Amino acid sequence: MYRKSSKISMTSYKIKETIEESNIDILGNSTMEFPTWVKIISKELKVDGAGLKLFEDKLLAKNNLVYTTINRTVGETPYGIDVPILLKPNGESKGLIIILGESALRTDDEIEEIKQKPSFNTILGTPYALHLKKCPPKCAVYRIIFDALLKEGYSLYITDIIKVWWKGKKGNMLVPDDLDINIFKQELQQFKNPIIVAWGKKSQDALKHRLEKKPNTDFLPLPHPGVNNWDSWKLRIFMKAVFNNNLEYAKKIYGKGPIGNETKTDGKIVANEAVRSIIEYMNIKK
Repeated sequence: MYRKSSKISMTSYKIKETIEESNIDILGNSTMEFPTWVKIISKELKVDGAGLKLFEDKLLAKNNLVYTTINRTVGETPYGIDVPILLKPNGESKGLIIILGESALRTDDEIEEIKQKPSFNTILGTPYALHLKKCPPKCAVYRIIFDALLKEGYSLYITDIIKVWWKGKKGNMLVPDDLDINIFKQELQQFKNPIIVAWGKKSQDALKHRLEKKPNTDFLPLPHPGVNNWDSWKLRIFMKAVFNNNLEYAKKIYGKGPIGNETKTDGKIVANEAVRSIIEYMNIKK
């Protein structure tokens, strides 16, 4: 994963010092499309009333979740489905990065609300709530990453390896099934020479062991950027520094705070390291 021979540079990806959350403007830096929703996702999951118009009229316009129904029994209802998004930067694209996450997730409040709507069994949304103009606090780290990659000129296709979530789908149940793998294979076929970035063990295991090996299915494994994994990102930063014999790399990131304590891992540190890692990987793959 790390190369001893290559000295890490703090400026290998030229950001000022940190990516400022106040500068996030994803839709200002991109266009948003749903290229696999109609032809793959809604078809394979048997979604009623599926179509891009649903998102144009309801999801995006109201900046909210949409309720629908899937005619397939995959587990206990209600379900959560996040519709994959393609973000294209303003201007010419340098290439396509597929961000492969784990699964959709719905809050208890959202689950209780749909239970009051017996004609529906599914809550539709987008990965990391990207359709919402107001960023939920837990999604800020993802938006920082996506915004920075778009500004660098990369297109992003953002999807999950597990296509349908329900509240009981956790632990040993939270693994992709054959339908999930089949859908992702179809998603891959829509794009030419994508670079895959796999966030978290579920997506990485699926790529290693469940996906048929093809010339362009190499991928960059990264810890999931969610707050529960920030300690893993700290460990990764220090491992990277040790393997490259450049401890100053980690020391500069984790300097002393205003009261003399080591800087705590936060969303900006994770976002900066994720962006730097992806850009470095993209440069290697050229």
